[in-house]
Amino acid sequence: MPKMKSNILLPIVGLDVSKPGEFVDPQSTPNAQNMYITRNVLAKRLGTTALGSSLAERVMALSELQIGALTYVLRVGLTKVELLDKNAGTWSDVSHAVLTGTTQDRFDFAYPLLSGAKIMTMTNGIDAIRKYTGTGNTAALGGSPPLAKYMVAFGDYLVLAYITSGGNTYAGRVQWPDTGDPETWTGGNSGSTDLVDDGRDITGLGIFGDFVTIHKETAIYLGYLVSTSEVFRFDRKNTGVGTVSFATIKNLPTGEQIFLARDGIRIFNGIAAPPIGGRIMDELRESMSPQHIDKCWSVIVHDLDEYWVGIPIGSQTTPDTVYKYNYKTDRCYKDTRSGITACSTYQKTSQLTWADKTGTWNSDTTRWNDVNYLSLAPTVLMGNSSGVTTERSALYNDNGSAVDAYWESKDLEYEDEPGRLMRWVGLKVWAKGSAVTVAYSTDEGGTWTDITTLMLSSSYPTDSSPLTAYLDVVSSRLRLRFRNNTASESFTLKKFVVEAKPRELR
Repeated sequence: MPKMKSNILLPIVGLDVSKPGEFVDPQSTPNAQNMYITRNVLAKRLGTTALGSSLAERVMALSELQIGALTYVLRVGLTKVELLDKNAGTWSDVSHAVLTGTTQDRFDFAYPLLSGAKIMTMTNGIDAIRKYTGTGNTAALGGSPPLAKYMVAFGDYLVLAYITSGGNTYAGRVQWPDTGDPETWTGGNSGSTDLVDDGRDITGLGIFGDFVTIHKETAIYLGYLVSTSEVFRFDRKNTGVGTVSFATIKNLPTGEQIFLARDGIRIFNGIAAPPIGGRIMDELRESMSPQHIDKCWSVIVHDLDEYWVGIPIGSQTTPDTVYKYNYKTDRCYKDTRSGITACSTYQKTSQLTWADKTGTWNSDTTRWNDVNYLSLAPTVLMGNSSGVTTERSALYNDNGSAVDAYWESKDLEYEDEPGRLMRWVGLKVWAKGSAVTVAYSTDEGGTWTDITTLMLSSSYPTDSSPLTAYLDVVSSRLRLRFRNNTASESFTLKKFVVEAKPRELR
């Protein structure tokens, strides 16, 4: 029989764990981590570098207050709050009062107007709501507002939900202050309402166009202002789902609201909340940790058109697995980010210089003048369980540790007669960067055998002179893996061709 050539062209379709590896699309992957798509080819993701000294306690939240051209980045721990000096890259304490929450008491933020000026408010549902105005230390929000788990600034109101007042908890209550004054909680247009028609707790707040969204696990309410004494009116949308972790609610540039539900990632369009492409939904539904699901975080990474959501999977106690959903292509990948407990974005104030780059030019697959290197670029900021804060960088390591990046092919087989034994003899590869180790598996990724490590250059091989790896394996299926697990090294993969000779039919 003639030799078979299987030409695998990228870009690929993303993770597909909805079926066995031999049944996925050739451009999909049954398993991958720490990879991303750049100009429609696969590449090892960028890493992070430390930003200032450690908080010396768990980073519970990160947030940025923008007032005109000025921005203020705060990181919140279990007991204290610190402010970032962007120019010096240092943190200073602005706590004023010691916080008393635990690792279960997550922080929510809002940015209402106080006397016409934007401020930042924060709550963990345990301590009094605090405010930061851009100067001095944080302080208690005036007017004796109730304790609340969730908050959002909507129009002229600071809206609170899941209220504790007088020693009692009202898990279905929504409350607001007087118009335009988040420090007046009695009289005027202040008020509250209890959304108790289904007996379920509120799980988060968000903004959806001209509405405030109130999430429960089984429904989403749309709240809007009315010209009567009610002030707010709330309509229940029977979506069947809502968020299980308020920090995962984000607004997409598409005008929709994305969030993590009990069965995976969903997108609310104002009426319904259908799931994203179902290729990863089974994995999320079956693997999310119910005990630690409240610790999730999320962020929109605009330069990649991606929504990142950190989720504790299996026995993980922190959101170590990051699902990256591209809201333009409906494709998903995932990263490993050990111990990350908080994530946000902030505006950089300086541009990357030549001296900031590390490694050799041959191994660098990034683009000079990429938006990530420029001043005022929105940069991903991460805080971890030990107090270290890092920012996304142009380096290929996570604060000095190697990024273990790999992509696996589907389980390749003879297309004309699936199940026929094949003699797999080699593959041709078009890749660039530092190096990539190629391995194979004949048992659906259970065990792996390295074939070779290909040394790469700063450009792709020509069509007539690809990189070559040889093997001699007889099996009905073959899965390939391309991997780099070395600090400061990278690879970008464009295409590979597998060669095999058909043998007898089993």
